[in-house]
Amino acid sequence: WEQVVVCVSKGMDEIFEGPYYKDYETIRTWKPGKHKRVLLWPANLKTLRETRDHKTEIFSGMFDDILLVRGNWCVVIDEEHYMSETLRLKAEIADMLEQGRSAGISMWNNTQRPAGIPLATYVNSQHAFLFQSQEAYDLDRLAKMANKHTHTKELGANLDVLESFESHELIYLDRTGRIPPVRTIVKRKGSKK
Repeated sequence: WEQVVVCVSKGMDEIFEGPYYKDYETIRTWKPGKHKRVLLWPANLKTLRETRDHKTEIFSGMFDDILLVRGNWCVVIDEEHYMSETLRLKAEIADMLEQGRSAGISMWNNTQRPAGIPLATYVNSQHAFLFQSQEAYDLDRLAKMANKHTHTKELGANLDVLESFESHELIYLDRTGRIPPVRTIVKRKGSKK
């Protein structure tokens, strides 16, 4: 994508200060101007409540502008559960997912808590990468995902083994149905696995 905004919800995050994002301009409010690749990273304020309200206002304004005015952006949401539940932006995220395709918008949503995100994320996503999870509530939610190559019972059986996954192992699910679910194999340096 030519135009990408990464919504950074944490106050501090070394991932976004690393080399992968060196070509991204960090902005604190939604005014991308000439910038094509931005980290929208609202500053923390004095209290948690003020910080949440501040971030909600900034991210909400970005969603409104991209969906209703600009179009043609890739929106990356880091910590979708936090943005959806804590910042109360579930409706805005669902609107982007359900209406954004016709405006040339793509979304990449990351979350560590798959059970607390909008159903629209599951319904409108073409690709899913499922990592290690041990929470029964999260696994129950993930087990309902399927494509034409699998059914919920089969995917549930795959997810039952998520507890035994190595830390970087995953199941890839192509929701379009073109590719059957794929489980990765992780080899660590020096490991016989």
